[in-house]
Amino acid sequence: MHSATFEIETVLANAAERVRAIRFRLPGQAVMERIELARVAYGPLYTIGLIQERVAETLPIRIGYVRSTVMEAIEQYSGLIPDEVLLKYDEAARSGLFAKFWVVTPTYYWKSQVDPWIVAEVAGTTLCAVIARWDDA
Repeated sequence: MHSATFEIETVLANAAERVRAIRFRLPGQAVMERIELARVAYGPLYTIGLIQERVAETLPIRIGYVRSTVMEAIEQYSGLIPDEVLLKYDEAARSGLFAKFWVVTPTYYWKSQVDPWIVAEVAGTTLCAVIARWDDA
């Protein structure tokens, strides 16, 4: 009798784990869970507009210059990404939490400056996490 109870509990636990895994693979089913996991792992989440604003604000104010950003898909970014930043990107990509990755670089007008950021969009949302920053100087 005790072993039958154990089997039932094990089957229920395995079924619950399977359901959780299935939900996690389906973008619309686990949105809140992905948001919470991304917050825990990467800190506050922001809209892409707020990220662009924060990245642009890293540049000092210069009279006559407009601070802005350039966003590139990480696959298209041609600058050298440091090894430790690539490892952070790979960890985030393997987590399954994110749908898109960008490199966001602060600019004055169209001329890119230093200190790019890797930003990732949580799958199924418009919220983004800062994965890494580095000094490109």
